[in-house]
Amino acid sequence: MEAIYPLISSSVKGPLGICHLPRLWLKILLFACGRLPEGYRHGEGGFDEFTCDNIGVDRGAFVAYIENEKPDYQQLEAWVREHATKLDPVSIAAHNEAVLTRRMRDELAIPRRAALNLTDSDLWNGVALNDLDDWSCLHAQVAQKPAVAR
Repeated sequence: MEAIYPLISSSVKGPLGICHLPRLWLKILLFACGRLPEGYRHGEGGFDEFTCDNIGVDRGAFVAYIENEKPDYQQLEAWVREHATKLDPVSIAAHNEAVLTRRMRDELAIPRRAALNLTDSDLWNGVALNDLDDWSCLHAQVAQKPAVAR
């Protein structure tokens, strides 16, 4: 089976209004199904860990639930409603603001910016750099194969 790049942006919110939660769900689900690209982080570090911490959910239990049950997104949000301890509007707004404005750490951003030919750009935002990286990887994967007529 071919790998699938998680094209849901960290800026996307589901019904609970939590940035990155849909992307985190997709990355863990793809990993559990053997479809996440090799070496792709899923559930640990970065926005993944940050999101679990900010909404007050046990990361290990969260990851195990997705890996074992393979819930659809609505089922995941129901699980989050049951298990998270910080789903009040103030906590969610603070989390979303932090995700949307976070500057990527230099040790991650510098090589990523170079690979994306952004060395002359002022773009350091983590969400935007992750999006561009996913789009670039998907393009390389798709453009190397002949188009299939429908």
